[in-house]
Amino acid sequence: MFQGNLTFNRKEGVQMSFGMILDLLIMACGVYMVYWAVQMKSTNKIPVMLVGKGFPINRAKDPEGFIKFTFPFTFSTGVALFAMGLVGALGLFITYPLAETLMRIVLVAVIIAYGVVLMKAQKKYLVGIK
Repeated sequence: MFQGNLTFNRKEGVQMSFGMILDLLIMACGVYMVYWAVQMKSTNKIPVMLVGKGFPINRAKDPEGFIKFTFPFTFSTGVALFAMGLVGALGLFITYPLAETLMRIVLVAVIIAYGVVLMKAQKKYLVGIK
């Protein structure tokens, strides 16, 4: 048997725990956010992911300001998601449950803070509400 998120059973082979699958999904979300941040900065176009499907991006008040403001937050949130997912997937805190719990709390706080920043940026730069 392996210790951590992977277990080995002779009949069933290698099995992943739900926690590891979740950590891999968090890592994928981090990579996706970094990708869209870089795409947004290099093409100077706002991705639909950041504004929602129904928003008419062509009628945005200040798209350049939105890109300039949100790029560092989107990029750093993506890096944080990737890093926390990687730490969880590798099981680096498996022997320190308190540290792993604190990491999960920080992860939730980062996601909430990013959502708040994104909503404020949408109101200010895209809709024009100050």
